[in-house]
Amino acid sequence: MFCPQCGREDEELYQGLCRLCFIKETPLISCPDELEATICAHCNSTFQGGKWADSDLDPEELMVEILTESVQPADGAEYVDLSFKILNQKGSTWEVLVSAQGRLLGEEVTHECQVNVKIRRTVCPDCSKYASGYYEAVIQLRADKRQLDPEEKLKADSILKNSLKKLVEKNRMAYLVDRVEIKEGVDYYIGSYKAARSVVNGLRDGLGGIVGESPRLMGRDKSAGKDLYRIWISLRLPSFKKGDFIALDHSLGRVVNLDGRGVLVEDLESLKLHAIPWKDYDQLVKVSESGMVKKTTVTSISPHKIQVLHPDTYEPLDLDLKPYMDDFKIGDEIEVVEIDHQIYILKKG
Repeated sequence: MFCPQCGREDEELYQGLCRLCFIKETPLISCPDELEATICAHCNSTFQGGKWADSDLDPEELMVEILTESVQPADGAEYVDLSFKILNQKGSTWEVLVSAQGRLLGEEVTHECQVNVKIRRTVCPDCSKYASGYYEAVIQLRADKRQLDPEEKLKADSILKNSLKKLVEKNRMAYLVDRVEIKEGVDYYIGSYKAARSVVNGLRDGLGGIVGESPRLMGRDKSAGKDLYRIWISLRLPSFKKGDFIALDHSLGRVVNLDGRGVLVEDLESLKLHAIPWKDYDQLVKVSESGMVKKTTVTSISPHKIQVLHPDTYEPLDLDLKPYMDDFKIGDEIEVVEIDHQIYILKKG
């Protein structure tokens, strides 16, 4: 065996050449003459491998990344270290000197090549949708048999804002297109249906209520061959609020809390807490509001009875003494509510 380049005999050949000729004739790295990188001018995401991906790299860092991926080391190369130097910049095109040092078949070698890198700025599909006001879902916040109060609207706005702030880190379509207040309630236009579902779950956890969905056909994507829908997601808050009084069958209770699981109620007779799931909402009847709670005075206490004054007529009323009234004293000012002509004494605090 001999090397056709230098004529050396009895040498191990690498791709038909002896070791020294192979090192001399083989560049440590190979570089493309030109490269192009596509970057979104709004969100800085990059188009690579046929799809858009989030990126927090500035143009120079992106240039280094794509060059590093594009430069190919030679067969047998080891410990290749790359460095980059911008020689010139004309508009969006960068002339870059790529320097490499490493080992080729155990020999320390260096190599340089020049690459033109063009940074093409455009708008990614998500940012294009955002700019055009595109949305996939509408959240309709309503209240059953009443108007939303200002506190509920403020709480809903806060929950929605915080939810989208977290969701947008992983879903760039998690944005609010518009908030429209109408007579019936508030409509929130959300870029992503998936994000809208997550927001509704947060709203329900914070406000309670019943969720419903209604898809509407908006057209057809001919290129994909499928129908296009927008989803209307309704969150209907109950007719009552925290502190109001409701009836279920023959039992009366005060609403202690509302969340995604249901209604937490304190029984007016026993003061025991029990949870009512939203599937039983239609069986609940609002019987009084928190604003109907009034104050009166304890005038007498006996072993089994407590006497209070009617908050409106000041007529003495003898009521059963309950265990939760053990710390009541004559002259105490207490809270009561009247439901169906019956006075109920409320627990202190």
